[in-house]
Amino acid sequence: MGWGLRRAAVIAAAVPAALVAVLGVEAYLTATAEYLPGDPGYVVEATVEPEGVPADAEPLRLVVLGDSTVAGVGSPTAADSVAVLVADRVAQELDRPVTVVGHGVSGARTATVLTEQVSLLDTARADVVLLVIGSNDVTHVTRPGDLRRQTEALIRAAREASGAPVVLGGIPQFRTVPALAQPLRWVVGRYAVPLREVQRSVAAELDAPFVDIAALASPRFVGLPESMSSDGFHPSPLGYGFWADALAPAVADAVRND
Repeated sequence: MGWGLRRAAVIAAAVPAALVAVLGVEAYLTATAEYLPGDPGYVVEATVEPEGVPADAEPLRLVVLGDSTVAGVGSPTAADSVAVLVADRVAQELDRPVTVVGHGVSGARTATVLTEQVSLLDTARADVVLLVIGSNDVTHVTRPGDLRRQTEALIRAAREASGAPVVLGGIPQFRTVPALAQPLRWVVGRYAVPLREVQRSVAAELDAPFVDIAALASPRFVGLPESMSSDGFHPSPLGYGFWADALAPAVADAVRND
């Protein structure tokens, strides 16, 4: 083998190793980045009252479980959080007050929502439960088989604890997340695809409404950097509004069909 061929072979062998090294470093930095806020500094709890509705009207009780997006990270106030934005849209659609509580925890995965948040439904008196979860399952590489079992258990447990319909909000796209440098962003985006399909499949099997945030909301972020918050990982109020536009109709329909 001539020097040119040997050199080409060495380079070809080195490229995959270098790529793995880059992804490993980027994944480590992303997982341990202290610049990602974990607490928005407020509690997600509000009552939204549409104009013209009697003051003594019985409010619908919406409880939202999930990760940092449910906690409100990325929004400066609770009024701009995805949970309250969903409540506002549901209130307008159903023409009734909506009381919403968000129990999101930064870093939560499907398994931890099941073990740490579902128990809160025992005293929440929910009329409808919204689950927004899965992004951290992608970044922490939850295996599809594990996610299937966890998602099924989560939906069943949330129904049993609340006695209310459960809506599942799916994993968003990652292509507009600047906090993830390439090629990590591409790898994470590709891994999200099978996990999102697991969510869709389990929800269908359990007859639970599934909202495909990746299809209905994520494309609206493209070309709008202001739809992402300053941390580059979470949506801004504008972006959460896109999510709420996708989630609210399914929540309202779940209430009507209950």
